[in-house]
Amino acid sequence: MFQHLLPAMNTFFTWPAPLFLLIGVLVGMLFGVLPGLGGPQVLALLTPLTYKMDHTSAIVMMIGAMSAIPLSGSLAAILLNLPGHAPSVASTFDGYPLTRQGKGGYAVGASAMSAILAAFIGAIVLTLVLPIGEKVVLAFSFPEFFMMAVAGLSMVAIISRKGSVWKGVVTVALGLMIAFIGSDPVTGSTRFTFGNMYLYSGIDIVPALIGLFAISEAITMLLKGGKLTEDTDSSTRLSGVVDGMKAVFTNFGVFIRSNLIGTFMGMIPGVGGSITTIVAYGQAVQTSKHPESFGTGDIAGVIAPETANNSKDASGFIPTLLFGIPSHIEMAVLLGTLTVLGINPGPQLVQTDPDKVLTVIYALVIGNIVTAVVILLFGGYLTRLALVSKQLLAPIIFALSIVGAYAINNEIGDVIVALVFGVLGFVMDRFQFPKINLVIPLMIGGLMETLFSQTLLAMGPKGFVTRPISVGILLVIAVILFFAFRPRNKRRVLSQTTDEGGIQ
Repeated sequence: MFQHLLPAMNTFFTWPAPLFLLIGVLVGMLFGVLPGLGGPQVLALLTPLTYKMDHTSAIVMMIGAMSAIPLSGSLAAILLNLPGHAPSVASTFDGYPLTRQGKGGYAVGASAMSAILAAFIGAIVLTLVLPIGEKVVLAFSFPEFFMMAVAGLSMVAIISRKGSVWKGVVTVALGLMIAFIGSDPVTGSTRFTFGNMYLYSGIDIVPALIGLFAISEAITMLLKGGKLTEDTDSSTRLSGVVDGMKAVFTNFGVFIRSNLIGTFMGMIPGVGGSITTIVAYGQAVQTSKHPESFGTGDIAGVIAPETANNSKDASGFIPTLLFGIPSHIEMAVLLGTLTVLGINPGPQLVQTDPDKVLTVIYALVIGNIVTAVVILLFGGYLTRLALVSKQLLAPIIFALSIVGAYAINNEIGDVIVALVFGVLGFVMDRFQFPKINLVIPLMIGGLMETLFSQTLLAMGPKGFVTRPISVGILLVIAVILFFAFRPRNKRRVLSQTTDEGGIQ
């Protein structure tokens, strides 16, 4: 494998590969910023163009487009609270509060540097792990996937530290109820559909998130007016990008842990980027000395999900290339393109055509770097969006949200879902219900139910406690929950003691 490194790298300096890489990145950035038009849509759009192209140019363009989606989607999430795709939602929790404080460039710089480092490390790890990746992927089955989903849901206990407990519990229950709308995965019976055919397939997560974050914010902007940011100091906007880049190194522990999470979870088919970024965000909160600062503009809350979001794609190539099993939906579309090009993913691909494998890997890395460089060059100027009047910006966000929701499936029902969740998000903000407690079960509730049923059908109830990896993940969840609640109780005792005058 290692003797093929230089030939694979040389591919990117042979014309016209650099041109097609740049084209892919720019198209990917455009689609990544627009809500609802993410990786699957841009790859599907570019696939017909690859039929008459040589293999190298086609691969470079497709991977370049895919690599631009996470970072450009997070750009809109940080600056406008408008996540371009589902995994970018976690970046809004602290990225958007930073923008409101006039530190949008600071958050963008941290996001871009996290992407560059995560891509670089991801390529190294993938090169080392790919030859033994087969054993790693085959070790996971339905119980392990279910436990990973439960781990994602358990993050609610870690990252939801504000507000009363009952609000958090009610919001989680509401999220699970919404996630269970549609057909039962085992019996096929319908639930909560009220005879509406659109609801038979459940609530699509993307229009729901568009409404919950973007449309609700547009409503708030229209009602409050003023400007997006509270700080109009131009020097802060322009110099914040460099400060954000430096922040990654001052929070390097968060970066390393998030990179490990993204790399590990990216190898597991079906887990997806949404759970990965939530878990990464949760560990950042859990390991922080000041967890109460998260949600108010803590830069570690940007670094963690951005790192995991960008590192998961590199490791996602392990099941995709070794077994032809796509790790997430973008990989599924890419898999189809590779097959059309005559590249057949499978266990023999690494032995028979390692140059192609490494080309795919390093196209992702270089695409991430090019995307980050473009955003860093214009990041300071892009933060000027925060100076636009809210009443002018709100209709633009509203229009983009409606177009994005409709463009997903060309379905008017998706627009209605976005509007309903927009009102719901506005009400939750008004009465201080934590949105994240709704987002997590909404994202993984259906997946949990499906995996639970699959485990029972294939292995019975003992399947959850007889497989070592499944039991190991369960123990990790228990430990996480224990330490999640223990510091909270200590702080409560300390607060009570201070109020009584016991500590000066």
